[in-house]
Amino acid sequence: MGEFSIFHWLVVLAVVLIFFGGRRIPEVMKGLGEGIRSFKDGMSGGMATSTATAPAASVSAPSSVTAKAGKNQVQLSWSAVPGASIYNVMRSGTSGGPYALIARVPTTSYLDEGLASGSPFYYTVSSSNGVGESGHSIEVSATPA
Repeated sequence: MGEFSIFHWLVVLAVVLIFFGGRRIPEVMKGLGEGIRSFKDGMSGGMATSTATAPAASVSAPSSVTAKAGKNQVQLSWSAVPGASIYNVMRSGTSGGPYALIARVPTTSYLDEGLASGSPFYYTVSSSNGVGESGHSIEVSATPA
């Protein structure tokens, strides 16, 4: 009585497909994976001890951030920040976050591919120089076609 039969699992699968649709399942799984990865990064970063005593060199947040939607993709670009060596690109499914880190790039643009069409995505970018990280840029959004 306490076990699920194949019939029960088929009913659960049918309900999930009805509520989420076939196209939304990969997006949900991708979001779940990003959430787990973000959690693991947060846990490892929160437990690491820092032995550096040098003050962090400040870098400013990127400005002029733009997001241009395409077919299942969003092209992001921003202005270069003096002293920055890496830019952290973050994405959320809701305005205001929480944001998941999706890329660390040395350039001032990023192409986010494999996105579900018709769903809005929200982005921020921060800059880093290896010693310190800036705050988030302004939030931009785009809805892939």
